[in-house]
Amino acid sequence: MRVGRLLSRSENIDCACGAWYNKYMYESYDDCRARLYGATADEKVDGSFYERHCRITNCASGTLGIRTPVIKRLAKLVPIERRDEVLRGFFESGDCEYEAKLFAGLLAARKGDYEKTRAYLKRLIPMFDSWAHSDVIVPCLRWTDADVFLRDFSYLLDSDGQYEVRTYIIYVMTRCLCDDGIDFALDLLFTKVRYGRYYVDMAAAWCIAEALVKHYGKALAMLKMKTLPPFVHNKAIQKARESFRITDGQKAELAALKIARAD
Repeated sequence: MRVGRLLSRSENIDCACGAWYNKYMYESYDDCRARLYGATADEKVDGSFYERHCRITNCASGTLGIRTPVIKRLAKLVPIERRDEVLRGFFESGDCEYEAKLFAGLLAARKGDYEKTRAYLKRLIPMFDSWAHSDVIVPCLRWTDADVFLRDFSYLLDSDGQYEVRTYIIYVMTRCLCDDGIDFALDLLFTKVRYGRYYVDMAAAWCIAEALVKHYGKALAMLKMKTLPPFVHNKAIQKARESFRITDGQKAELAALKIARAD
């Protein structure tokens, strides 16, 4: 099979065009790997932005500098029936760059057989070494049953790895800030999370800010208890006050709840 280029940002994927769609399917990890490691200049971040990109992703295993939409597109071009083969190739390859893990995670998270998705994620999540792995991959899991997923991955909350804990929190933010889940989410954030790790603290602050947007009264009552570490407490307030979905009156009320820094 000839490995063709991915579409540029100016082109559209038209899945209705069968001939094109078949032409650009990637059926083995070798095909996908060739695309990742052979990405063209317009598929990568601009050279002047590369160093900043590295600082932002902060991935310990390095980055190829490929734009996220390109990785998402590649993961969608693997036929779901070839997912097992492609992911097996990834695990056997030993590839560890940011983009390789992101690609594998996006492919694992595609809607399909949940049992297989769970098995893949149990192998992949411990490999995460950037906040972006959690933040980009988890929203693709909206199709999963939240109760089942939260039960199956509850062990992540007690992990010593901050990206594993972050993954669980991001899932809670994605699925549990609804009427049925808000009490569970707030109890978890205010009583169950072990704080003191930057990317855990930031994820929790983001989640609490979103809870304030969607369930202001309940989230505010928890904040008033001031049981969170000062950094998480204040960062949640800051993020909520930056949102246009919070009223001016609510922003003033939240500002009054900030914990003053010790001199």
